[in-house]
Amino acid sequence: MKIITQQLFEKLQADHELLSGQVVNPEDYSALHSLLIEEQEITIYDITKTKTHPPNTIISVKDHINRTGNNHLIGHQKELKINFVDISKLYKSKQNSITTSCCGKELNEKYPYPSHYLCNISILAQALGITKISAFLINIS
Repeated sequence: MKIITQQLFEKLQADHELLSGQVVNPEDYSALHSLLIEEQEITIYDITKTKTHPPNTIISVKDHINRTGNNHLIGHQKELKINFVDISKLYKSKQNSITTSCCGKELNEKYPYPSHYLCNISILAQALGITKISAFLINIS
């Protein structure tokens, strides 16, 4: 399943090929849970702003740092039957992949590859047992 964050959806041109994916509000735990519960493989797309790549470049993600101040799993451990989720090898990544800083509502451009809420989706997916997770950022600068 191809998943596009609401934040990316709002920035894409009307004819962009990614618009064929499932648009999600990554802050809505219930909707994400319902969407991901039966999936086995997902590809997530979010936004970044970087001067190291030309605009509209698709950048592969190998890891993330959650700087949003939130974690979708807190308060749902019993429901998900988990105590701890090991996300050390979360993403299937390609050579030259990057680590993104998930910033939440506002991209903080002091980080090399800021994104919005990629981590919300991927962490919940891992907790639900999805083992094939790929992630990409679209450079909108």
